[in-house]
Amino acid sequence: MTREEAIKKLLEEDPEFRHHYKKHEELDKEIAKLEKHHPMTHQLEMQIEQLKKEKLYHKDIMEEKIQRLLRNG
Repeated sequence: MTREEAIKKLLEEDPEFRHHYKKHEELDKEIAKLEKHHPMTHQLEMQIEQLKKEKLYHKDIMEEKIQRLLRNG
């Protein structure tokens, strides 16, 4: 099974994975939008950093599930 196949399978069959996937995508879009803001304020930089940490949290959970599926088939 390829990584892409594992992701597809998890998206179809695992509601928790799907939740983290969607949240990761939403945060990615929000971060991109905020990073285009000019002038960049300290408060905005802090908000972006917090969103990046949250995005990483969701990515870590997804990665764990992907690796588990790839190991166990």
